[in-house]
Amino acid sequence: MSQNTLKFFASGAFISYLPTAVLKNKKNTGAGLLGSIEAFLIYLFLMPMSYWAYLFLLIGIILFAIYISQKVEFEGTEDNPKIVIDEIAGFFVSAAFLPCSIKTAILALVLFRIFDTTKLAFIKKAENFATKFPEEIRKKYCLKGAEIVLDDILAGICANLILWILVFCKIL
Repeated sequence: MSQNTLKFFASGAFISYLPTAVLKNKKNTGAGLLGSIEAFLIYLFLMPMSYWAYLFLLIGIILFAIYISQKVEFEGTEDNPKIVIDEIAGFFVSAAFLPCSIKTAILALVLFRIFDTTKLAFIKKAENFATKFPEEIRKKYCLKGAEIVLDDILAGICANLILWILVFCKIL
């Protein structure tokens, strides 16, 4: 895959480029939020979906996000703010297997963004789990990509657990 194709997928069809185009003096402010909103809209378009179809979609999105995050090359840090495919995967985890409604999807988006931006201690620690491995191992097993995606997956799991508690308590 060419770098342009990788950047297309990594940036959520170039949506993460919008903040720098609009806010000239800011650097990627809000790209993660835009990626999450994009995932929310895709989710609304695809729902309702059977349990098995959603499971395969979720696994596919996570693996694809890890692969793309591993292979794409942006200037600067490894977890460049222009990479929003991890937010897309994280949102789909936050909404996983919940009753399909607009209210639930909005709450999944809000809770996911809260957990993704606040980075609880164990989520923050998970961001750097692969740094202790040699570079050749990190490349061979896509560990750099997994690092980029893992914090968003964990934020999605936290949001999903809270939403399931709300469902169980019949609040949702």
